[in-house]
Amino acid sequence: MRPPEPLPPLLPTQRRSPGERLLHGKGIATAVGAGRAEDWQRLDQEVDVSTWRPGPRWSSGQRRIGFHWFDIHEVNDWTTAPHWHEAGPDGRPGGVAWSRPPTESEIALALCHDDPRLRAAALGLAGEGALPDTALPLVLIRCADTDGTVRELARAILPGMLDRSLAGAEDAAAVQALVPLALLLDLRRYGAWARETVFARIDPDGAAVAEAVAELLGSRRWEIRKAGVRAAASTGLLDMAGAYAIAEGDADVSVAVAAVRAAIRLSPQDPEARGGATREDALARFHAFMGVRRDPALTRTALAAALEVGLLRPEDLARLAVSHPEWMARRRALAVLLAEHDPSPHLDALSTARDAVVRAAAVERLRSAGRSDDLVRHLTDSHAPVRAVARRELRATGVDPYPAYRALCADPSAVTPAAVTGLAERRHPEDVPLFQDLTRHPRGAVRARALAALRMLGALPGDGPVSFADDPDRTVRRTALRAVRRHPEALRMLLTSAHGDVRAASLALLRSQYGLDWRETVPFLEDPAPGVTRVARAAVGWNASELPLPFLLDLAAPGRPRAQRAVGLDLLDRRYGDDDGRLLAGLRLADDPDFRVRWKARGLVVLALRRLEQEADGPYGTEIRRLVEHHAARIPGWQEEIRRRNRAARGR
Repeated sequence: MRPPEPLPPLLPTQRRSPGERLLHGKGIATAVGAGRAEDWQRLDQEVDVSTWRPGPRWSSGQRRIGFHWFDIHEVNDWTTAPHWHEAGPDGRPGGVAWSRPPTESEIALALCHDDPRLRAAALGLAGEGALPDTALPLVLIRCADTDGTVRELARAILPGMLDRSLAGAEDAAAVQALVPLALLLDLRRYGAWARETVFARIDPDGAAVAEAVAELLGSRRWEIRKAGVRAAASTGLLDMAGAYAIAEGDADVSVAVAAVRAAIRLSPQDPEARGGATREDALARFHAFMGVRRDPALTRTALAAALEVGLLRPEDLARLAVSHPEWMARRRALAVLLAEHDPSPHLDALSTARDAVVRAAAVERLRSAGRSDDLVRHLTDSHAPVRAVARRELRATGVDPYPAYRALCADPSAVTPAAVTGLAERRHPEDVPLFQDLTRHPRGAVRARALAALRMLGALPGDGPVSFADDPDRTVRRTALRAVRRHPEALRMLLTSAHGDVRAASLALLRSQYGLDWRETVPFLEDPAPGVTRVARAAVGWNASELPLPFLLDLAAPGRPRAQRAVGLDLLDRRYGDDDGRLLAGLRLADDPDFRVRWKARGLVVLALRRLEQEADGPYGTEIRRLVEHHAARIPGWQEEIRRRNRAARGR
């Protein structure tokens, strides 16, 4: 059997990753390319994943790349990478399966291998002088290895390799190039030793550290930028303003979270100036950051970090509880304020907050703060739980809130919608005459609440809601509709209302709850209100095939309003198998003044002519033939225009 011919040299390609280039025999410098910290970390992770038991894990160790699957040069077979073979049946000892001596690419693959025995064997080559200097970054990574044996071997080798690099380069460029990688490794569990070893051989305050941090922060990968934020904070190269700038400018939430945590930790806690900033400056910057609606995870992290370092004062917590746009941040600030501080000085601000939960918490503490007289004004809060808290606290002081509600509702100039609802919540039948008087109040909101109160007390007259459905205020009309939604007879009476919204809502309720027949809905296709037309169109749309053709042709006649013509064409389009009707309606409206109707009509003409197997006949045959002859010279142009528009719609 003839041995296989050697493969030609691998040409440069952008499709191959650093690990794949090593697998095909490239040197370390060629495989890694620019040699940035993230490149070395990516190489280590890629080889580790690719060598994780390729046999048992996958049916094949081959991975196809590129477009030509049949090309043998486009296959990466990781089973050919260096691996550890156990002792065979013939008693041969186990060991590393690589060349003798191993090549540079095999050493690099072994240093990143998933099997710690291969990593240790590759580091053991240093004693034989076979470990190349280009593998220095990989040795540095092994100093933070999770395997203790590998880690100790690497730490024994690294100082000597660093000293040789320093002796061979006057500017110590090779060692300074390791600074970004050392900062990345510092974030690992065992990475502090690697950073200290590298920093002991450079000027920690020099430009190398600043350049390394800038390299990490400028990466396109979010995890590298996140590591850059932590590295910049740990080296003292990031201040509060810079951290906030990163948090506000980075598109990745995890990077912004790391930046805002760093900004909070870097905020001065002392009232006096420190480093050009004071605590007031830090609080102002924090509130400016929190005042803009951002990702909820980001705002929650910022608040939690500020609470952890004790940056926020009680007035700051009250400010957040009152005005922050994120409801979870408002509730968290309120909870901390109530649990750790005295909220009494801030009850006025809290009781006027936008969040009803915050208002309720403030009202609940008015009595204990000696401000029971202020409870009365909260009886008319717009939120029911706040009103309930105010009533409960007033009763605890021995005051009945009922007379206060009666006095407010009896005064037409002082009554408010919330006061009407609050009185109705007491459910006293003797209040019915008062509510009936309020249904004639000048304000529409008060009339609506009075009508809802009568409904709550079961005191609505038989035809009362129907008469209120013609109220000029939309809120009153909606309340009346809610009152009669369980009464189909009343809903049918409202189909003749003067207000389009009432007719539309009644029609929709009859159709959804009581199965209104489409024949009863057809007349509303000609309703002048667009809302009614939409409901009617939806009601008859499912039964378009049952609608009489003469009616649809009449609905799509040229003299009809534009909305009705459009509805008629759409319903005719749904009548599958009735090409004569579609063709006739389309020919009639082919020159319609409205663009959308004209476009729909011409589309129906082209579609019907294409499907029509023989000349149109029947009661409309004469008119169809006459209109086809009239438009015969223009129909090919319509066809071409439709094809052009379809191509444009598909983006071709």
